[in-house]
Amino acid sequence: MAIDISAGFAALGDPSRRLIVGRLAHGPTSVADLARGLPVSRTAVSMHLRVLKDAGLVLDQPVGARRLYQLNPPALAALRDYLDWYWTHALATFKSAAEQHHKGATTAMPPEVKVSKSIVVDVPLAQAFDFFIHQERWWPVKTHHLAEPAGDSAVLEPFVGGRWYERAADGREVDWGRVLVWEPPHRIVLTFQITSGWVYEPDPARASEVEVRFIPDASRQRTRVEFEHRHLERYAQQTERMRSVLDAPSGAAVVLDAYSESLSAATFAST
Repeated sequence: MAIDISAGFAALGDPSRRLIVGRLAHGPTSVADLARGLPVSRTAVSMHLRVLKDAGLVLDQPVGARRLYQLNPPALAALRDYLDWYWTHALATFKSAAEQHHKGATTAMPPEVKVSKSIVVDVPLAQAFDFFIHQERWWPVKTHHLAEPAGDSAVLEPFVGGRWYERAADGREVDWGRVLVWEPPHRIVLTFQITSGWVYEPDPARASEVEVRFIPDASRQRTRVEFEHRHLERYAQQTERMRSVLDAPSGAAVVLDAYSESLSAATFAST
C-alpha cells in the first residue's frame, strides 16, 4: 500500500492529533479512553481519528462491543524515512556553509564546552528510546537529584515543552528543565535548568542542554545511545568545574549505567 506523505504530514499538523498519536504509541485504545484527559470532546477525538485514518496513520478494528484504534507502523516509517532523506542533505549543506563562514570569519566564536558519553544496549531502537523516556523506572534519583531530601522518581513529559522534573512520594515536584526537541525514537533535547550551585534556574537562556541520540546498529537488534551535555560555557566562571563534575565517573556515566542496567533487568524479566 502506497503511503501519501503529504496527507500524513498534513494530518500531524494539528496539535490535538499529535497528542492522539502520542497516546496511541502506547497501544490500541478506544475513543472513550483517548478522550479521557485530552482538552477536546469525545466527538472531536472521533473527527481527528477519521483524519488520521484517512491519511493512513491509524488503523481500527472491532474488539467486542468496542472499536480500538492503533498506529500504522509502515506509514510512520515512511514519514520518518522522508525526513531522514532531507535531514542527511540539510546536514551536509549546513556543514559546508559553516566551513565557508569559518574561513571568512574575522573573529572567533567562544568555544562550546560539552561532555559526551555513549553506551550500547542490546535492544532495538524503539525499545531503547521508550525505556529511556520512562525515567521513573530507572533514573538514579538517590544520587542524582535536586530536591532535598531526594525525591522518589524522575519524570519526563513526552512532548515539546514538556516538563522534566523530580517527584516525591508526598507530591512535591522540583523542575529540572523542559523538552526542546521531541523526535521519537531517534532524538530528544532537554534544557538543563540547574545552576552551578545546584538550584533551579528559571531562565532557559542561561541553561545548558542535554541531547540524547538513539542509533541502531546494522542488524537493528542493538542501539547506541549517545548522551551529550552541551553549552557548559554558559556557566561562565564555573564552566570548568561543571565540566569536571559532569565528566567524572560519578556524573553522566552513572546515569547511563543506571539506564543500561535497569533496561537489561527489565528485558530479562520479560523473557
